Amino acid sequence: MSNHTPISHNREHNKALLQEMLQHADDLIISEIHPHKQGAATVCYLDGLSDPMKLEQMLLLLQKEEGMLAPFRQSQPIDTLEEAADLIAGGYAVLLYAHSGSGLAIHALGLQLRSVEEPTSESVLKGPRSGFTESLQNNIALLRYHFSSPHLKVEFKKLGTLSRTNIAILSVAGLTNPKLVKELHQRINEIQADTILGSNTIQEWITDNPYTMFPLTETTERPDRVIGALRDGRMAVVIQGTPFAILLPFTFLQAFQVSEDYYWNYYVSSTIRLLRLMCGFLGMFLPAFYVATVTFHHELLPTPLLQSIASAKEPVPFPAVVESFAMMIAFEIMREAGVRMPRQVGQAVSIVGALILGQAAVQAGIVSPIMVIVAALTGICTFTLPPTDINYVIRILQFGMTLLASMLGYVGIMAGFIMLITYMSSLRSFGIPYLSPAAPFSFANLTDVIIRRPHPYDNKLPSLFRPLVKWRFRRQR
Repeated sequence: MSNHTPISHNREHNKALLQEMLQHADDLIISEIHPHKQGAATVCYLDGLSDPMKLEQMLLLLQKEEGMLAPFRQSQPIDTLEEAADLIAGGYAVLLYAHSGSGLAIHALGLQLRSVEEPTSESVLKGPRSGFTESLQNNIALLRYHFSSPHLKVEFKKLGTLSRTNIAILSVAGLTNPKLVKELHQRINEIQADTILGSNTIQEWITDNPYTMFPLTETTERPDRVIGALRDGRMAVVIQGTPFAILLPFTFLQAFQVSEDYYWNYYVSSTIRLLRLMCGFLGMFLPAFYVATVTFHHELLPTPLLQSIASAKEPVPFPAVVESFAMMIAFEIMREAGVRMPRQVGQAVSIVGALILGQAAVQAGIVSPIMVIVAALTGICTFTLPPTDINYVIRILQFGMTLLASMLGYVGIMAGFIMLITYMSSLRSFGIPYLSPAAPFSFANLTDVIIRRPHPYDNKLPSLFRPLVKWRFRRQR
């Protein structure tokens, strides 16, 4: 069958081809109506996906306007049956005019979606409580509500060869570098996926290096975080059917920032941000330092502490590295169980499991009490990090650093750290160095990454995203 089948003047031929394209689905509704004086039309829609009441209202308006459908973006002309089938599958109702060989698609989506709620994965104490939903139109409206600027540029595209998914590319005209926007369009146009299941599908297609575990793009459920990225000269991709928006370019140090930093006093925000960075370091290296110290570098510990650790480890038959791996794996299992179980019992199971297993393991002489403390402190440090992909990366790197520490001590930790920094320095996100502004070093950009500048002094745009303008505003002297 041709990919561009025109709408025929034969109504029965149109219906037969359309039914064939939609696999003779039992929920496909096809009927004849007389919307205006020009003659009969064939209306086609999917039961349950399109709202009959909304369609009826639009048809009454269509009859009143004698074929001119007034509401903007509620309808669009179509010329081929393939286009009609795609739109019907997306929740549109299609009118086919056999007498003129043309058609009209009416937006009549009636699917019940959840209302705007607070994001569960990015809850805050201060700041807006609204989060994205699965509706692309609602998400765009939410962004425009919070960012009411005529410079906000929204570009729609359809992705997927099997299931057509609507996405929107957002940028700020006159601020976002057009080269970045062009590069994003080029990478999205190269996507050959048959179905877009979520934001991660697009992320893996457009990322600079799809084989790295480090996230080169960022996802968020919060409109204010998207707006903060746009005002820095970055871009956003919003996808139909998922409440997560993609932000890019993305650098490593941005993983330790949360939108709530800008709703507290800058002293408080800066302190918490530094604490978050320290917890990320401890979460990655604390088990490794413990294993290296008790295995190779006893002389670095004070004698009373060394005696305490030695007496605690005396009944344990396993070396420190086995203890460490066992406790980290057990902690990850309990964490995953707490997430997957129903919310009412998940938290209780994870807490009770940790207490019972930890106490039983110590009493049975399987692990030492100091190892339980190290594992618990490591887990708590990772809980302080934002719920981004970098959190999982740090938890995976714990095992690699601990293994190196068990073989070479502090030398192994330093070797692992050097290899890690070297590898991260080679990564790029849309051409932006992944470790910037730390490497290459830029003090002006680093001051709003490690600490937060006061809003009246946050007048300079970060240069690492190459924005078209340099200043947010000019301070009066």
